Amino acid sequence: MKARKMLTMGAVVGGVVAGSYLATLTGPALFSMRSAVAANDKTTPAISPAKTAPLANLSTAFKAVHHAIENVVVNIHTVQTINPATSGNPLLNIPLPFRNMLPPGQMTPLQPQNAPLEKLEGTGSGVIITSNGYIVTNNHVVQGAQSITVRLRNHHSYVAKVVGTDPKTDLAVIKINANHLTHAIFGNSRKMHVGDWVLAFGSPFGFSQTMTQGIISAKGRDLNIITEHNPKLAGLTYEHFLQTDAAINPGNSGGPLVNLKGHVIGIDSAIASSSGGFNGLGFAIPSHEVEYIMHQLIKHGKVVRGYLGVGIASVRQGVEHRVAESMGYKSRHGVLVTQVLPNSPAVRGGLHRGDIITALNGRKVVSMNSMRDDVAMMRPGTQVRLQIFRKGHMVNVSFPLGTQPNFNPVAMAGPSPMAPMQPHTLKSNQLGVTVRDMTPALAQKYGLRNGGVQVIAVNPNGLAASAGIAPGDAILSVQGQAVNSVAQFNKDVHGQSLAKGFRMSLRGPGGSEAYVFVQNSAQ
Repeated sequence: MKARKMLTMGAVVGGVVAGSYLATLTGPALFSMRSAVAANDKTTPAISPAKTAPLANLSTAFKAVHHAIENVVVNIHTVQTINPATSGNPLLNIPLPFRNMLPPGQMTPLQPQNAPLEKLEGTGSGVIITSNGYIVTNNHVVQGAQSITVRLRNHHSYVAKVVGTDPKTDLAVIKINANHLTHAIFGNSRKMHVGDWVLAFGSPFGFSQTMTQGIISAKGRDLNIITEHNPKLAGLTYEHFLQTDAAINPGNSGGPLVNLKGHVIGIDSAIASSSGGFNGLGFAIPSHEVEYIMHQLIKHGKVVRGYLGVGIASVRQGVEHRVAESMGYKSRHGVLVTQVLPNSPAVRGGLHRGDIITALNGRKVVSMNSMRDDVAMMRPGTQVRLQIFRKGHMVNVSFPLGTQPNFNPVAMAGPSPMAPMQPHTLKSNQLGVTVRDMTPALAQKYGLRNGGVQVIAVNPNGLAASAGIAPGDAILSVQGQAVNSVAQFNKDVHGQSLAKGFRMSLRGPGGSEAYVFVQNSAQ
């Protein structure tokens, strides 16, 4: 409200000054000025329409998009009643990048601090997606709201109810009791490229029906902001955003990002900002993901996803590429299977840790994100065909997908406490790591049937530390050779070339598995 009052005051003062100035330009004074202009005969030079035509055409395009989309953009107002003595500040339950999307005063108490209950107001944006009143927005816009009011461009207001939410993507669908509404057309976000023009619509700082322009400045941004808010969703979220420099500010949350065809290619969701305002980086959920989620929410009230039960990593570059090369795989497409979860569809389908998935249902796997999205958008029970690279050969496997759980089975395992020191230990100065044999009890805590050695100390300046090995990790294999004792580990490590480098597989204390590549680049 303060921002609006300042704008109003500025307009009033500006009007007074302008009026006073014009009042002096009457009679002889105004005539003298006109005479001087005529005598000097100098004005700003004429600009050829041909020189400004490209920009004028672009402006015409922007206006056409605004005209096409303005009636599908809505303002969402929420109210939440809390007990301040027990609820604390609900803002703390929203990830900071999402919290930055809330306009100033969104969570302003409407009652005195000593009142038994407090009403907290919120505001955001949404997009009408059907003629009978379904609206898509962000989950964090309606999260925890006891009442939701939707205001259309014609200023008509409706009470809305939540149809379904999907915290894994920060999307939600709400419904108003209205018919014959103009609704949005979705475009294909996969076909958008860096440099394409886009327009962002919404209610930044509460100013409804605002349009800003910019370009797609990056694709596939992994922000991990949902996981930071809810660690139980680690490994299960979908946060591959479109990045834009179209101004997205607090209050834009849930509004559409639109291409020059007037098609929605994303839902505005977050900003990267140290101040809470626009710094040139806005993020939107891609439309190909939004369409799948919203149809699931409308039909089922929740999202049911396909599930393989594997941990994967792209082999395009970095450590994973060097690990893949050490297995004899030279290409840069595909994903490395870093972990196969117990009792998962992948186990029943015959996948192994160390497999490299190169194709899914006959289509080349180009990245980890694209494969996760493709699998998640398949119905449980769907038969999938995987082409995998295993021990120098291509192998085909086929099996039905399972249903993705609402938690990460690895994360739920929890950390394993360090066992007491055992006598069978080994310090490798070459690697900068100290390991010990697994006892049966310790192996059980790691979920290991046999084998492996536990890392009990790491030299922070050593090769192991630079490769990402940490105390508490269990080393399962060296260059594909299973480790079953410190003696075997010592033998396997000394049989490798540090100059060439070699891979090791690890299992963390929480149950997650990964590959690391150890190399002494100085040699």
